[in-house]
Amino acid sequence: MIKRQTTKELIAASLKDLSKQKSMDKITVKEITQNCGLTHTTFYNHFKDKYDLIVWIYYTSVEKIVNKIGKDGYEWRNAVFDSVKYSVDNRKFLINAIMHTSGQNSFINNISNINIKILSNYIKVNNNLNTLPQDVEVLLKIYVYGTVCMLCEWLITKMPISVEKFVHLLENGLPEPLKPYLYKND
Repeated sequence: MIKRQTTKELIAASLKDLSKQKSMDKITVKEITQNCGLTHTTFYNHFKDKYDLIVWIYYTSVEKIVNKIGKDGYEWRNAVFDSVKYSVDNRKFLINAIMHTSGQNSFINNISNINIKILSNYIKVNNNLNTLPQDVEVLLKIYVYGTVCMLCEWLITKMPISVEKFVHLLENGLPEPLKPYLYKND
């Protein structure tokens, strides 16, 4: 069955298409909407700006991956693999976002915050916690910041490390105190 794209998905596809030819900082909302046949008003009904759209594209993809943990034998290691695979499959778009956003709109800053939020929520829900213990929150931030920086470097420099080896290294980099929270369903 063919899945119909939502308006948000259509706008996202337009930005991804444009990012193949232009740097992210040069793409305008006008170009995004013209490329997909929508109006500025429609765009602004869904996103506050193109940076909000970039974040939404990444957030929805990663959230889908993390939400599969614990279902049908899907484990933390599967989520790490699928996240890296997503990054490889969307390498050009992600590199464009990494290299051509800065300041409060920095993609690196935004994806770090997104990953912290998604993983914090996952840990709280799956461990019946209202808040994360402070040491868990700090370790999670250390792991996410390091992982995001390494992922960006790996994508940009095309380090000669296979996806499988890179995933293995990311998995081994997980601090021991976090493992019971993320491998709970293994």
